[in-house]
Amino acid sequence: MPENPFKTQTGKSDAGTHSNPASEATKKAEQFAAHKAHPGPVIPESMPPQEGTKEEREAKAQTLNN
Repeated sequence: MPENPFKTQTGKSDAGTHSNPASEATKKAEQFAAHKAHPGPVIPESMPPQEGTKEEREAKAQTLNN
């Protein structure tokens, strides 16, 4: 039989072929951690007081919506 000119697969990879070592992947994963990605809504420390009474605010809303 003729000799096979193609390289056989061994299941092992060459050490020089990896472009992203595990330590770099871990650093990138820390940057995009799920618990830091969506911290939730911003809650202000103090809200400004409401202007006017409830009736005045409803009247203003009616004039702005018409």
